[in-house]
Amino acid sequence: MINKAIDNLRYRIINRYVGCLRDIKVDSHLREQLKWSDNNKITGQIAYSIHNIADFTDEAFILRELEEHAKNLKNNLLPELERMRLDTRWFTEYYEELADVNNLLDDFNVL
Repeated sequence: MINKAIDNLRYRIINRYVGCLRDIKVDSHLREQLKWSDNNKITGQIAYSIHNIADFTDEAFILRELEEHAKNLKNNLLPELERMRLDTRWFTEYYEELADVNNLLDDFNVL
């Protein structure tokens, strides 16, 4: 059985990413801001994270994937969003997500 805190975090992440994909689809101003390559980077990162967090039931594996996810956020996605200077809630939400993931990993002594 997966710890409830891990399960809640991974589903919050997935729901956030589904919301980001929906934003890209429905917000014409946002789509205009995103170059094709930026859109692909964001969509690819979202898909990668959902795939690696969503469907697994092994708690240790999920914790390792969350650790990788935190590194990806810190080293790849957040710098890209900062570079693009998007006027969206994404930037704040991704920082909050990074803090949430790091707190959970700290609780499980993974960091």
